Amino acid sequence: MALAQHVVVRGRLRPTTTMASFEHEVLVAILRDHPTLVLALLRSTFGVEHNGELEVVPSSENLTELRPPERRADAVLVLRDADATVSVAWVVEVQLRPDERKRRSWPAYVAATRARLGCPVNLIVVTTDEETARWCAVPIELDEQGSTLCPRVIGPALLPIAGPETAKRSPELAVVSLLAHRDGPAALGIGRALLAACDDLDRERAELYADIVFSFLHEAARHALEASMNLENYQPRSEFIRGLKARAEAEGRAEGLAAGLEEGRAAGREEGREEGREEGREEGREEGREEGREEGREEGREEGR
Repeated sequence: MALAQHVVVRGRLRPTTTMASFEHEVLVAILRDHPTLVLALLRSTFGVEHNGELEVVPSSENLTELRPPERRADAVLVLRDADATVSVAWVVEVQLRPDERKRRSWPAYVAATRARLGCPVNLIVVTTDEETARWCAVPIELDEQGSTLCPRVIGPALLPIAGPETAKRSPELAVVSLLAHRDGPAALGIGRALLAACDDLDRERAELYADIVFSFLHEAARHALEASMNLENYQPRSEFIRGLKARAEAEGRAEGLAAGLEEGRAAGREEGREEGREEGREEGREEGREEGREEGREEGREEGR
């Protein structure tokens, strides 16, 4: 999985805008590793019911017609009938902010998946930002005859506020709920519920989800949670987050060096221009004085004659 670039603050990760965000990576990993969550969300938000064997198409293979990595869907899920025939597929995209390039790419994702699998294909967009959810829900015009692609968008307004029972039943849904509502008044309660649910999980998942809680909660909720657990300056424990942190620190240093070099070059150029202007002014003044003296001597000689 490609790691994102982040600023590390007191052991926590804050996404920058230069690469795919930490939040995007977390959501994609959750949806790929737990595809039944997508079906559960479709059922609870749109009343969509499907039966069969669910399968995740590997990301390296999901759109063979679209070779470049940037032209690859976040996830493709397929449902197979009893005879193993693919009955329906979903292209699943995580979108955290409006981006017109994605709206141009989504029809290609759907068309390529249909061409490969020969079944109905739906576009599902998951977002944790309500403004982005409204933007994603606008139908995409495909031609002048009225053909459109209508994404099914799962955003904060449709995502539940996970309590203890929900978190225990589906910790992954609680993770998505936390990301969608992390800046609201319910954030602390979701965080507590998810941490409590971690007691029943294997160590790897428990550490990962705990790291997500402390990485994404807003500052006041995080401090309250740390205080209630007698923690201070929580440090990530999962290999996924620690690896991400190490990568972020290295990339942050590289980014800082590049920014410093560019600032230095810009400052040097400005200083050079200013020195050039000053030298030009001084040369101009000197030339003016010399010309003035010469003119004065000439006028004096003329008057003497």
